[in-house]
Amino acid sequence: MWDNKEFRVRLEENSMRDYERIMLTSGECGFFMPMGFIGEEGGEVACYDCSGFAPLNSYSIEKTDDALYILESVLLIVGKSIEYLITPAKITVTEDTVFYNKETGQVKIAYIPITSETVSMRNNLASFVDQLSANIRDGKDHYLTEAKKYIMHHNYYIREMVNKVGLFKRQLYTEYKQENS
Repeated sequence: MWDNKEFRVRLEENSMRDYERIMLTSGECGFFMPMGFIGEEGGEVACYDCSGFAPLNSYSIEKTDDALYILESVLLIVGKSIEYLITPAKITVTEDTVFYNKETGQVKIAYIPITSETVSMRNNLASFVDQLSANIRDGKDHYLTEAKKYIMHHNYYIREMVNKVGLFKRQLYTEYKQENS
């Protein structure tokens, strides 16, 4: 996958629809990493332009407010993907596929289609929240636990999930402010 500032993934044959390929190679979807394809026997390799970005797994996200910012950004991307006819449930969301530019704070996703019918968007996002929670050191990870519960136990629209994470960010800010007063 990520090696020497290159990100490449072998995709199964027919794992991506033609219109998804067109949208993702055109650069129209600015919140996904630009990609190109190299054909191989029995499939193809997707190559991503990661200029200025690195996968989250190369960072140590230790503060809850940073993790909530990244989660909110990912939810916004997943929500916007619908505008480009990319099914949110097909987007792999992990610390390997979510990329971050530390200088600009920009978050992008390297689109890798989920081919399994058994994986749900909720489980995918809940697993991502677990990955974000793993390195939290500020003792405020209960906000991420609540975000995961909200994702798993309610059938909300993505926009409502974004709003809930925004609420958690405001509550955390208030908590920090009270501690430093």
